[in-house]
Amino acid sequence: MISKVSWTKEAQTHIKEILEYWKTRNNSSSYSNKLLKLIHESILRLQAFPNIGRQTENEKIRLKIINNYFLYYSVNENELCILGIFDTRRNPDYLKSFLE
Repeated sequence: MISKVSWTKEAQTHIKEILEYWKTRNNSSSYSNKLLKLIHESILRLQAFPNIGRQTENEKIRLKIINNYFLYYSVNENELCILGIFDTRRNPDYLKSFLE
């Protein structure tokens, strides 16, 4: 089991933007809290089973699908690094720029 989880600055920005979007759209933080809990539970699963995510074209990056979101991460011996989280309904060019 991987004991350490880190987030890149980009990933931190992504999650803040996503949660803020839903809070503003719904005039409530209820959905944002549920989404954050779901993401947290998925990360706990990744800590226990880091290879359950899909392999991407970049062999160092894996992908975990969480509802309408792609969570990109990499794994070192003792660390799970969250690289980014993207809404799959967003402009695909935005995602391509991240993966290159």
